[in-house]
Amino acid sequence: MTAETGLSLESVLDLEYLSQWDWSPAGDCLACILDHGGVGMLWILDRFASAREAVTGEINVSSFDWHPDGRKIVFAAEGSLYMAERSGAGWTQYRLTETAADEQVPRFSPAGDHIAFIRDEALWLWNLEGGTQSSCAPPEGKVVASGFPVEEGLVWNPSGTLIAFHFADSTLAQHIALCDLTGEILWRSNDRAAASGALSWMDERSLLTVTCRDRNTVAEFRTLRFSGSQGPKEVPETEVIHIERALGTPGSLRAAGAWPEPGGDRILFRGEADGWAHLYLYDRTTKRMRQMTFGEGEDMGYVGDVPVWAPDGRYVCYASNLEGHGERQLWLLDADEESALPLTEIPGTNVSPRWSPDGSPTLAFVHCDSRRSADLWVLDVPMRAWIGEARIVEGSSTKQLTRTQPDSWPDELSIEPEEVEYRGAGGLSITGYLMKPPGLDEGSGKTYPALVWVHGGPVRQMRPGFHPSRSYAFFHAFSQYLAHRGYITLAINFRGGIGYGREFRNALFRKMGVDDVADVVAGGRYLKSLPYVDEEKVAVWGLSYGGYMTLTALTKYPDEFAMGINVAGVYDFVQWTHWIQRAKGPWTGNFSVFFDGDPEDNPDTYFAGSPCNYIEDMTKPLVSLHGTADRNVDFAQMDRIVKDCLRLEKVHDAHYYPDEAHMFTRRDTWKDALCRIEESFDARLGDS
Repeated sequence: MTAETGLSLESVLDLEYLSQWDWSPAGDCLACILDHGGVGMLWILDRFASAREAVTGEINVSSFDWHPDGRKIVFAAEGSLYMAERSGAGWTQYRLTETAADEQVPRFSPAGDHIAFIRDEALWLWNLEGGTQSSCAPPEGKVVASGFPVEEGLVWNPSGTLIAFHFADSTLAQHIALCDLTGEILWRSNDRAAASGALSWMDERSLLTVTCRDRNTVAEFRTLRFSGSQGPKEVPETEVIHIERALGTPGSLRAAGAWPEPGGDRILFRGEADGWAHLYLYDRTTKRMRQMTFGEGEDMGYVGDVPVWAPDGRYVCYASNLEGHGERQLWLLDADEESALPLTEIPGTNVSPRWSPDGSPTLAFVHCDSRRSADLWVLDVPMRAWIGEARIVEGSSTKQLTRTQPDSWPDELSIEPEEVEYRGAGGLSITGYLMKPPGLDEGSGKTYPALVWVHGGPVRQMRPGFHPSRSYAFFHAFSQYLAHRGYITLAINFRGGIGYGREFRNALFRKMGVDDVADVVAGGRYLKSLPYVDEEKVAVWGLSYGGYMTLTALTKYPDEFAMGINVAGVYDFVQWTHWIQRAKGPWTGNFSVFFDGDPEDNPDTYFAGSPCNYIEDMTKPLVSLHGTADRNVDFAQMDRIVKDCLRLEKVHDAHYYPDEAHMFTRRDTWKDALCRIEESFDARLGDS
C-alpha cells in the first residue's frame, strides 16, 4: 500500500510478552519472564512501586522458581540451571550445572534444601545441603515438563519428602509417578488407555489426580492416599470423588479442572453440566457437590486460566465473561456464603489472578485491552468488597507493574476494534472485531482492501484488543500495523472456540472443514457488504487452525477470497492424525472426537475436512509459511502443499524457517515473515 503509517513494524517487533510469573514467598515483590524477540529475561517487580529490576542479561530463561526464603531464585536457561541471589540492592547470578544435558523446570522443595528438575527426560533430585544428586526414570519412560491435562509437571508434597511427576511410557501414554528423596519410585499409574495427571496435594500424603479417557470425553477425579506403612512399593488407598462426562453435542472436556481448598476438605471443580463453564464445590466430608456460579457466561479466562483459592480457604478469585462474552472480569466467590460478585470493571481482559502469599487481600493479575498489551497488575481488594458488600471501581485499587508495549507505540496509535455480528452456517451467530484504518470516512466513497483473520486452536477466542496469549497478541499488533497501512481486518470467533458456551464449541462435531469454514466465508461476505470495502480485494489468513481454515476456504470456496496466507496450517488431516499419534501418543484425541473417530473409522469426515482433497479447485494465490521444528503441525504438510501446487501449476509462494517452532519465536524470523506477508498483501490487494 502507498499510505503512510503512523505505526512502524519495528514497534510491533518490539513488543514484550509476559511469560511465567509468580509472587515472592513474602509477597513483597514478583518475578516474571518477559520475552523480547525470542529472548526471555527474568525481572523482579516491586509490588509497591512501578519499577522493575533485571535479574538476568541476554540469556533466554525458560522457567524459574523462588526459594522459600525469597532471597534466591533458581532458573533454567538455554538448557542449564542457574541461581540468582539477592545481593545488597541487586541480584547476582551464577551457573549451577555444567553439562551437555538439557535441563528444565527446576522446583525447590518446600524447605528449600532440594531442587527437583528434569535432565534429559529423567527426574533429578539435588540435595543442596549434602551436594548429592540422584536420578529417577521409570522403566521405558521419559519424564515430561508438563503433564496432561495440567501444566505443572513436578509437584512436591507439603513436607518435601515426596514428589509427584509426569512421564510418558514407551507407547507415549501419559502417567504419573511418586518418588522419595532417594529417587525410589513408590508408585506409578499404569492405565495405557488413558492419560493420568497429578493436580495437587490435598495434604501430606493425599494426592488429587485426574484420569482422562475416551478421547478426553471422560475425566475421573480421585484422591490417592499413601499411608507410608506398606513399604517402598505401596498400593495407595483410592477414592473416586467425581466423574465429569462430556454432555450435549460430542466434544472434549476442555473446561474441566479441580482445585482443592488450602488445607481443607473442599474441592473446587469446573464443569459444564448446564452448557457453560461454571464452578462447583465438592465437600469431601458430606460428599455433596453444589453449583456455585451460574448464567450464560464462562468462568474461564482463556485456555490454561484457573480459579485460585485465597490463603484463608474461604474466597476464590476467577475470571468470567458473564457480563460480556468478549471481555473477562475478575470475580470473587465466597465459598462459605455461596455468593459471587465482580471485583473489576476494567474494560478488556482480566485473567490469571494470584493471591499474595502474605495473607493480605491483594491479587496480582494479567490485564490487556484495546490499547494496552498484556501486563501484570496488582489489585488491593477493599475490605468492603472482601466481605461481599460492594464491587471495586476502576482505578480505585489497581496498579500496573509492567509495560510490555514499547514507548514507540503510544496509546493514541492503537485502534479501537468494533464488535460486529453476522450469521454463519445454519444461522449461528458469529462475533467478530473490525479494525479500520485511521481516518476512514465511510461516506467518502473510497474503498479499502480487507482481511479476515482466523485464530488457531480452534479452542481460542479473539478479544476486542490485545490477547493474554503471545500468539494472538502478536497478530493483533500486526493487524493494527496493517490498519495504519490501509487494510481493514475482521478478526472472527468462528464455531469451535471458547467464550460462547459448550454447544458453540462443540458445533464442529462431524463438521470440521465444513461449517467452520462456512463461518469464515460468511465473514468475508460480511466485509464485502460494507460500502467502504473493495469486494474484489478481500483475503483470508491465519495461524495453525486458522491456516487450515485458509487452505480450506481457498480450495472449497475458490471464488470467495482474492488470496490467502497460511501459517503452519494442516493440509491433510489423515496425515496429521497419524503423525500426532506417533509423536505425542494415542491419547491425543480432541480432533478425532470432532471427526467421530480415527481416519480408519470415518474416512468420509476426514476427506471432507482435508483441503488436500480439493486443491484442484483452488484458483487464487496461496502463500504458506512454516517452521521446520514445529511440534504441533508436521512440517511435511508444507511439503505436500508445495508438491501439489507445483504439480497442478497453482500460484503459490512457500517460505520455511529452519529450527522455528509452531508460533515463530525469533525476532529475525518474524521480521522476515511479516515483511513477506505485507508484500504479498500489497502485491495482490494493493493499489493498482
